[in-house]
Amino acid sequence: MNRIIIITILILTILPDEGFSQRPFVTNQYVYDLYLMNPADAGSNRNCYLVEAFYQRQWFGTDNAPTTQLVSFQAPLPHNAGSGTYVFNDRNGYNTKMGFQQSFSVDVILRKNRKGFTSLAFGLSALIEQAALDMSKFSGGDPAVDPLISGGRESGTGFNLNTGFILKINQYKIGASGTNILDNNNPFFDGESEPSLPPSFHAFASTVFKYPNRELYIEPGAYYQLNSLNDKRFDLNLRLQMPTMSDDLSFWGLIAYRRTMDHTLGKDLGLALTAGIIYKSFNLGIEHQYGLTSAQTNYGSYMKVVLGYRFCSDKSKAAIPCSAAGLSGIGSGELQKPAKKGLFRK
Repeated sequence: MNRIIIITILILTILPDEGFSQRPFVTNQYVYDLYLMNPADAGSNRNCYLVEAFYQRQWFGTDNAPTTQLVSFQAPLPHNAGSGTYVFNDRNGYNTKMGFQQSFSVDVILRKNRKGFTSLAFGLSALIEQAALDMSKFSGGDPAVDPLISGGRESGTGFNLNTGFILKINQYKIGASGTNILDNNNPFFDGESEPSLPPSFHAFASTVFKYPNRELYIEPGAYYQLNSLNDKRFDLNLRLQMPTMSDDLSFWGLIAYRRTMDHTLGKDLGLALTAGIIYKSFNLGIEHQYGLTSAQTNYGSYMKVVLGYRFCSDKSKAAIPCSAAGLSGIGSGELQKPAKKGLFRK
């Protein structure tokens, strides 16, 4: 146990202690796939290859409303390593961001016996991102009046790194990650009026347990984010996995509460509810977030669609095809296969 504590402290000291994510449209997906926020979880499902797609749109009925598409692929690698790759496209008005990120992880087994297991996973990812602003569609923009408006399209490409760790003790997980580790090297953000892109700090904790005498799995989790201006965000999440009497079908749901802590008493950001279904190897979820801020109240909340497909080594087509020796955390897909008697088995 002393060895675990020492390693954990060392990792925490090298992670950024300030900063806020400039890509919340990616890191906010952590409730569905943890490696999008922490590269140490990449390829953590040792039995399956996983393909996922996310589509998110805000402010329905508003022209050029914020819209995000993301496609992800994860694969286990030999020697307890894993890989995670994703590409994304984000549009917010006339601003666009496109990027590619490659993550690698390795899981070090510290203990494995009849009483359970303990492991410490490390992750590192590299990101290439292009940011652009199309000023040709600005209305009323005159370069003679405002020299910053060129009337054309400006863009730039940058590179950055992320890192993280996850400590797993039986069905419990705790971890932290840092994003935007490098200084800004994208010329698009070199202007004096452009905001800085500081590092970001993320921390989370989660567990999973089975409801007594029922085929119902419950995953509570907490998430914390901090920036250099001392702005803080705190999330509480609760995921339910409900198998049925058929091996090919199960239902799942997610409730998320998001709150900013940067005010004296804090302020609610939103409530999100997701309903999902798993049929054989397919996964479909639809999220609706009810925004609690004034902007979200005026412009509306957002919807998100989550799609996934698993290719598993055991060729199973069950609704939860990839089992593990123990229960695991958020988004890993490592819940144990249910008994055929269904949700209300006694």
